Amino acid sequence: MIEAYKKFWKGYVDFEGRSTRSDYWFAYLANMLTVVAFYVLLAVFGGIAGATDSSFLAVISLILLLIFFAYGIAACLPGIAVTVRRLRDAGYHWAYIFIPLIPFVGIFILIFLLCQPTEVEVPLNNVDNPQQ
Repeated sequence: MIEAYKKFWKGYVDFEGRSTRSDYWFAYLANMLTVVAFYVLLAVFGGIAGATDSSFLAVISLILLLIFFAYGIAACLPGIAVTVRRLRDAGYHWAYIFIPLIPFVGIFILIFLLCQPTEVEVPLNNVDNPQQ
């Protein structure tokens, strides 16, 4: 999972390559665990700051909120790139990334496409495959 998350950040502008299912979903899982950790920290510090009227904890809560916002902005481009690479690996065009704009069912269709296995490209002049 750590390697997939490293690939997620290293290939943040790579829209040409491919990402396997495990690379995509492990990076997604690591990203969601990071977001949940930020939410928990924010809720704890914000809740304690609200209950005790502590300005110090309120400042820490605000700093955590700004860090969480910066992380969200920074993770947008790598998230789009890994989704495009995953769609390409499954054999679909990159424009399928806009399917979630279809109301109610779009996100489910995209998840279905992202779960498809890797499409293996067979060379056209393969001498070992006489069926071509």
